Amino acid sequence: MTPDSERQIRDLLAARTRAFGRRDAATAASDYDDGLVLYDAVGPFVRRGEDQADRLERWIASYRTGIGHEIRDLEITAGTDLAFCHFLVRISGTMRDGTEVGMWVRATCCLRRVDDAWTIVHEHASVPFDADTGQAVLRGEL
Repeated sequence: MTPDSERQIRDLLAARTRAFGRRDAATAASDYDDGLVLYDAVGPFVRRGEDQADRLERWIASYRTGIGHEIRDLEITAGTDLAFCHFLVRISGTMRDGTEVGMWVRATCCLRRVDDAWTIVHEHASVPFDADTGQAVLRGEL
């Protein structure tokens, strides 16, 4: 892995974090590849062929505030043209109905370098669940 590849991927993720805080769906979606395969924490199970800026705009619109997007424990492995990273991300903010959100999500991104720029070709977000109750575990300290 080259330091340049790691820096570029860190910069890409940091730009997305800033975009969520500004409620800027177009920028947050700009690094998605046209062939993105998305396994989101919310249904459906698989998303393909969607307009990602429109999807993110709908999600952002459900919040009254900007969306906190704190990345923690980021690990990146990058080759010449392919990379993957995994991390924990804390999503926070106030929804339109007044609900306060503060939850940790597990995330994995697979990226491809095209014309010296990294794009996200696969993203997977999930939350753990309590095996006894079957309920998602959305809160707690790490």
